Amino acid sequence: MAYPAGPDFEQNLAGFESARFKSLRSGQRLVLEAYAERYLDTPDLAIEMPTGEGKTLLALLIADHALDCGRSVAYLTGTRQLANRVVEEANALGLDVVRFAAGDYGGAKLDDYHTAQAVGVMNYWVYVNSKPVPQPADVIIFDDAHLAEQPLSGLQTLRIRDKPGPGRDLYQAICELVLAHTDAYPGLRAMLDGTSGPGTPPELLSFRDWAEIVGPARDIIEASPLVTDRDLKDNVRYVWPTVRDHLTRCGILIGPSGIEISPYHPPTALNAHYRRAKQRIYLSATLGSMDDLQRRIGGDRVTRLTTAAPLPSGATGERLLVVNPSAERPFDQTVLNWALDQAEAAGGRVTWLCASHSEADVLEEVLAEGGQPVFRLRPSDDSQFDAWSRAARGNLIAAGRYDGLDLAGDLCKLVIITSVPQASSEFERFVVAYLGDASFMRHRVGQRITQALGRANRAPADRSLYLGLDPSFAQMLADPAVRMSIPAGTDPTVRGALEIYDQGWEGTQRACDDFWRPPTQTSASVETAAPAGRPRKARPGRNASGSSDVSSADAEVSAVTDLWLGDHAGAAEKARKAAGQLASAGETEHAAFWRYVEAHAHFDRGRPQDLATARESLKDATANGPRTAWFRRLERTIASLDGHEHTTDTTDRFFLAWDEWRRETGERLDRVLSEGRIALTGSHDQQCDGLTRLARLLGATGERPPKKEQSATDCRWTWPTVKRTERRVWEVKTVPKGEPKPLTRGDVNQLLGQIEVETRRTAQARVLGCLLTPSTSAQGDAAEAAHDKIALVNHGAALKLYDMLADRLRQYDALCGDNTADARGNARTKIQVLLPQEDCWLGKLLAPTRGQLIAADDVATIFPSR
Repeated sequence: MAYPAGPDFEQNLAGFESARFKSLRSGQRLVLEAYAERYLDTPDLAIEMPTGEGKTLLALLIADHALDCGRSVAYLTGTRQLANRVVEEANALGLDVVRFAAGDYGGAKLDDYHTAQAVGVMNYWVYVNSKPVPQPADVIIFDDAHLAEQPLSGLQTLRIRDKPGPGRDLYQAICELVLAHTDAYPGLRAMLDGTSGPGTPPELLSFRDWAEIVGPARDIIEASPLVTDRDLKDNVRYVWPTVRDHLTRCGILIGPSGIEISPYHPPTALNAHYRRAKQRIYLSATLGSMDDLQRRIGGDRVTRLTTAAPLPSGATGERLLVVNPSAERPFDQTVLNWALDQAEAAGGRVTWLCASHSEADVLEEVLAEGGQPVFRLRPSDDSQFDAWSRAARGNLIAAGRYDGLDLAGDLCKLVIITSVPQASSEFERFVVAYLGDASFMRHRVGQRITQALGRANRAPADRSLYLGLDPSFAQMLADPAVRMSIPAGTDPTVRGALEIYDQGWEGTQRACDDFWRPPTQTSASVETAAPAGRPRKARPGRNASGSSDVSSADAEVSAVTDLWLGDHAGAAEKARKAAGQLASAGETEHAAFWRYVEAHAHFDRGRPQDLATARESLKDATANGPRTAWFRRLERTIASLDGHEHTTDTTDRFFLAWDEWRRETGERLDRVLSEGRIALTGSHDQQCDGLTRLARLLGATGERPPKKEQSATDCRWTWPTVKRTERRVWEVKTVPKGEPKPLTRGDVNQLLGQIEVETRRTAQARVLGCLLTPSTSAQGDAAEAAHDKIALVNHGAALKLYDMLADRLRQYDALCGDNTADARGNARTKIQVLLPQEDCWLGKLLAPTRGQLIAADDVATIFPSR
């Protein structure tokens, strides 16, 4: 049945005779007029309206019109709470709705929904799952549209989490299978033995390596209790039947927290509940680009609704964003104490927005150990939200949920964003680490920050504080690509946060204290917290570089869908088209990724000529390509297709770690490096902190173990090699001013005990000790005890190593220039020759020194002369 022309939504609203909804706001009127005039038959339509401007009423009126036209309507929300709110507003309007939840359908309710007598309201997971009860709707309304990404991608994503129990057993079995086949992924060994840091980039298995082991991998997964035990409520069992026969057409990412086996984008166009709809409407206050919305949903091209006049900005009260002004990590004690102090000032009810489940796991453990009440919000189960809402105080923890939480009024006055929201899945972590020029990820950061800043500000009377704990928040907020995706209404909040950040801890604490004071007691407003200056001249501003105008998502999604269906020629053609579009926008690494997908499609077809075509695709993609980590990975894939043994480039870890540090610190990099150098010359605790920064310079993981650990060492270093994980436990010795005395047996004995404890804890790693000391010699019995277990490191040697590497990182940063792939590749080429050239040089440098001390001159000799 066709829509009648020109529906009059104001007249329709009046016909309800609602006591609550008597007229349309100006923004609602503009959107509904545009919809009636131009978009009634648009299959995929995005409607963006500011928070507080009444998207729900607008959507309900569209739903009402669809029912009048004989079309069934599914209204999807992110949580049960929001679904209940939609029902409450529909009842106030007078629109017939039925509410569905898992296990709660009812025959009459289903009949009303299926026959288009009432709107079906449910959360995403009720409509999007392996066996949905409600039938496909003619019109789907996606409220907080980005939340659809998780359930839609989850239909074809096998997530094996490294958690105690069957999940860890399966995770480890697959890792061992990969390592038995190839040593091309040195980071995998550290992931397997649990010594990799949470920020370690995931490993993307090449399609060639995966094809070699896919048979045994299928058997291992099939036999896992996650698949066979019906009492285990793990999503693996539900997804496995869908993924099982498509394994070679998936990408396989192995990270420290889990394994993802999935298509490169969700092939949602194949989903009957999506495909059969005549119209799909995407609602949000922050939709971002239509290209990236399509990429995330995995469906068809999306049209953005535009109005004849600009929409009014939403009135959402007062909010203050304050970000961590230090170089300390989110859960370091100083930063955590700051956050918990604000929680007390807020009355004890707090929402924590984490980027990933692994990060949420760490936070949950930290808060629980501190005696804090914790409520963990998980996908498809928001019962903990209800429990937290009823509690007098408590910490609500959500992972990857920046939209779809309504914390308005007195429910929550403090929202804490633990890390920069740039990677909520293994695929996003891979993109951030390896595809540095993929600008869609920076756009997502701005979008998610905007969404987060709207969680507790929904109405004019709301007043809330937002904290950013990650030390890289300020740098990321100042990134032009991020700022492009932050709307004008949110921009003053972000600018204010950057001005407070520039005042350090003193200004940060003052801004927080002032916010919690009653208005009459506030000593300084947010605007006057920064030093006053003369008014700025209005300027047009600089256009941000990146692919804001490129539209490659349609080709990307089509390529992935064709590959899933086994249309290898179509997949290869469309992947190459996406690569060409991205290359024309200057996204060299991102373009090369889609040439890799093109090669994957050729390879999976399986004929001898297809193998040759796959190889040629990658050779063409890497010809004259920059020497970045991703292009180095592609070169190793080419070598394997040629039948050659790969050569592992151990310097990858340097440049991956350095690029992460550069993203995190930006213009503060030199200052942060100087602070680390100063720390190495300071007190005992300062030297321990300095060692963690030295580890990062080396591309290793450095951490100070919790003091609760038995025989806790001062510092731990971990780094992967081809054959095993290397771990060093550090003991720091300081002496009063004056001539340092030789090391004694007592100095060594303490470290020997720590080595023994650490060896039991990480049996698969090679554990040795390092003793940092100002001494230049060791007594005979001390030297004998340390002989084959400990590297004795003179303090000057550590400083020399720090200085040499910091010098190279500063040069690399300067050479990276505009941070394009070409610039980073050229910078790597010039700096790599200035790094130690011997394989496994760090392990050899920090091998047991047979009682001798490593001196500064010993360090200098391993670096090439200029």
